[in-house]
Amino acid sequence: MRDKFFCLIRFSVDDTVDIPAGIKPADWRILHRMAVEQALVGVLFRGIKKLPDDMLPDRELVLRWYAESESIARQNKKVNEAAVAVSDMFMKDGFRSCILKGLGNAILYPDPYMRTPGDIDIWLEGSDMEIIDYLHSRKVKGKCYYHHAEVPDFRGIPVEVHYRPSFQFNMFHNMRIQRFFRKTADIQFSNRVELPEGAGQVYVPTPFFNLIFQMSHIANHFFHEGIGLRQLMDYFFLLRQNISADDRAEFARLFKRFGMYNFASAVMYVLQEVFGLKENLLIVPADARRGRLLLNEILAAGNFGHYDCRVWHNANSGQFRKNIQRLYRNMRFMLYYPSECLCEPFFRLYHFFWRMRMD
Repeated sequence: MRDKFFCLIRFSVDDTVDIPAGIKPADWRILHRMAVEQALVGVLFRGIKKLPDDMLPDRELVLRWYAESESIARQNKKVNEAAVAVSDMFMKDGFRSCILKGLGNAILYPDPYMRTPGDIDIWLEGSDMEIIDYLHSRKVKGKCYYHHAEVPDFRGIPVEVHYRPSFQFNMFHNMRIQRFFRKTADIQFSNRVELPEGAGQVYVPTPFFNLIFQMSHIANHFFHEGIGLRQLMDYFFLLRQNISADDRAEFARLFKRFGMYNFASAVMYVLQEVFGLKENLLIVPADARRGRLLLNEILAAGNFGHYDCRVWHNANSGQFRKNIQRLYRNMRFMLYYPSECLCEPFFRLYHFFWRMRMD
């Protein structure tokens, strides 16, 4: 079934791909479930709209899929409007900003409204203490973490205010990537784009920055809780932009410097297997061994690990039990990513004291 799922994904995002063969009527509900788990409902519905009538799912499922796709489109428009508003608000208060991930990725899709949106991630120019003090002055009551602070509700949309775009568990790798973020920040806060249907303008990262930042973001979620195909699809569209040979060599160098080379090689494998990414678009060679592990984890756990039956999802289970689960997760990946797995518990301890200082 996974091969049929991958074929349908490729057909949905690439108009040059042939109609997927071998999908039976009984397969459609399983494919829909897989699309839900990977947050690709809107993406696959674009493919369904291109299918001949004799290949379509039953009428009930088509109507359900259509309703879900329309809901995703409406949510995208709501997020776009909120992103413009929150960017303007911070600008008026003296902070340059940059919208991370979502909106900058969605405009690369064949249909910017087919991507399932999440919360709004906005990177502000300033130190962690400066931005947290500012949020406290505005009576924001969300939690603060090492790289972002939560704004639970802005026009009905959760917002994560970043003072650091991302981070690495290894202390030395983290220092290097934070230096990279600071060095390239000015360009990101100046890269303005127009959102669809005249929703307004926001600043988003450049493709070069995104390929570094989003690899770190994907890796963080993989080691912390799990990652889904939605985030890998974002990276697929980033790689389909024009990237020079010199830049590809630079990415390989930076991935090694930031401790992400092995994980990036696994991501390249998944992008080839699932999305059919062409060999000439890879920025590092694909690693089949690590890639198979990553793909199996993605399919088992779903978007951000929400469908992983191996972990305890009860919100009231307590921090101790969650920490035990993370240690067990680290142990499973130790042979593949020893540096990240060994450093994660120490980073968590550092983060505990960092939060005590900030609260």
